[in-house]
This record gives sequence, structure tokens and C-alpha cells, in this order.
Amino acid sequence: MGRCDSDRTMSCRGLAITFLLATLSLATTLAHAQDNYEIQVYGSDLVDPGHTMVEIHSNFTIDGSKTVMDGVYPTNHAEHETVEITHGFNDWFECGFYIFTSITEGQSWQWVGDHIRPRVAVPKKWHWPVGVSLSNEIGYQRRQYSVDTWTWEIRPIVDQKVERWYWA
Repeated sequence: MGRCDSDRTMSCRGLAITFLLATLSLATTLAHAQDNYEIQVYGSDLVDPGHTMVEIHSNFTIDGSKTVMDGVYPTNHAEHETVEITHGFNDWFECGFYIFTSITEGQSWQWVGDHIRPRVAVPKKWHWPVGVSLSNEIGYQRRQYSVDTWTWEIRPIVDQKVERWYWA
């Protein structure tokens, strides 16, 4: 009892997936509101080797702060435009670079800061049952836009596509 042998492979996989989903559900209950400059949720796939992807991400804050707080500009009705440039180096590594900008009432268009995001992944040729990658995002943002001028985010990513269903 409590062992996974070859006769119980499917039930062990089911148990592992159930445990993983329960853990992820618990983690989401601890999550807070989205950051003003959060631009996307990543899957585990990387940009193809030798290719460069350029994207622009637009965020608009409908109901944000209306006064300067802790030296940070108000966010109410702020438009944030972020340029993302990501290059795939091989089947297990890519690196992204972000340029964050903002425009708000009473302010001209402003540069907010830059981030770099190296990311590694388990190559598809290993045939793992789930996609797995690890993202490191290191960046600077001007003090007028964030109390924390330097940040480092380490984000593990696990996902899977089963027929028409996708979870991450």
C-alpha cells in the first residue's frame, strides 16, 4: 500500500495530478491583486531556437490610486504600454527583454523601467508528461512608479494540454 508499481501507473498518475491541482488551488487562494505592469501569464513553451518574437502589451487601470502614495504616481486611468522582445537560443533556453512605459493624466509619456527574463525549460524531446520551465525576471523601475525599484521574480511554470483542455 502506498507504492506505485507498473500495475498502478495510471492510478498513480491520477493521484499525482490530483495532488498537483490541489496544491495549485491552495496557492491561488494566497495570491493578491494583479500588479499594474503584469503583462501576461506564461505557458512552458519557449520561442523557437533562432527566432525573435516582438510583442506589445497594453494595460489600462480603470480604478487605481488617485493621489501620490509613498512617492509613487497615481495609477487611476493610467495606460501602460510594454514592449517585449524575446529570442529563442535553443530548445531549453530563451531570453526576454521588456521596456515598460506609462501615460497618465497630467503626465507625458514616461519610461518606467526595463526587465530581463532568462527562462529555461525541459526540452520537448525528453517527452515529459507535463511542460516545465523556470522563469527569472530581474528588473528596474523608476521610484515614481514603484516603491521597489529593483525586483527579482522566480516563477516555476507547469502546464499540460490534453486534447482540447489546457491547464497551467
